[in-house]
Amino acid sequence: MTTVDYDQHAAEYARHRRPYSGLVEHLIEYAGLTSSSRVLEVGCGTANHLAGVQQETGSRAVGVDPSAEMLHAAADHPAELELLRGRAEELDFPEESFDLIFSIDVIHHLPDPGPYFSRAFRALKPGGLLCTATDSEWIIRNRVPVARYFPATVDAELARYHPVPALAASQRAAGFSTEHERVLESFYELTDAASYSQKAFSVLHLISEQDFEEGLTALRADLEKGPIEANMRICALWSRKPA
Repeated sequence: MTTVDYDQHAAEYARHRRPYSGLVEHLIEYAGLTSSSRVLEVGCGTANHLAGVQQETGSRAVGVDPSAEMLHAAADHPAELELLRGRAEELDFPEESFDLIFSIDVIHHLPDPGPYFSRAFRALKPGGLLCTATDSEWIIRNRVPVARYFPATVDAELARYHPVPALAASQRAAGFSTEHERVLESFYELTDAASYSQKAFSVLHLISEQDFEEGLTALRADLEKGPIEANMRICALWSRKPA
């Protein structure tokens, strides 16, 4: 399967990707974040969610990502962020450093998430929380416009996404207790195909050029008739390190 070079696509991500509706607020509320909290986002990319958390709470916010270009784009946020280059499975922070560690649309990039969960467990304070935001099979199959106009993305995504129950089991194996699962969703009117024509979504780089062009042509044709009702969904899986 084709892999995605995030250094190459950082500009498109910074231009088009936005935080999931309600996710920043959900992270803050569920974790009870305050100005004294220390928060780590793993695979932060352009750090949209981390910046939102920091600006809303004043917490100390650290972001880690393997892509230098993604971190360069993340540095444009007005939020106070500490940005470090690194990989999820190689986290190397002192024990009991963070109140919350979270990742968004990242865990499917790890063939084996176990080493990441073990390192996150070590870096969390007792009672600290881990949030893994990912997509379930149902979310993948019901994405609009992606699954509707680019159906080849469904198999491509199912091949790389871990089932949510398997993630929960892997977290428990690392010492966490699974305590909550919530799907956040929002709907909006899509009025142009710019973000899709520029492949601002990584899975569009994983399908054939023919499948991509056919989907883009159909999407543009329908948009000429009027806006398309689209959706954004994410599953937030919460686990806690025992106090």
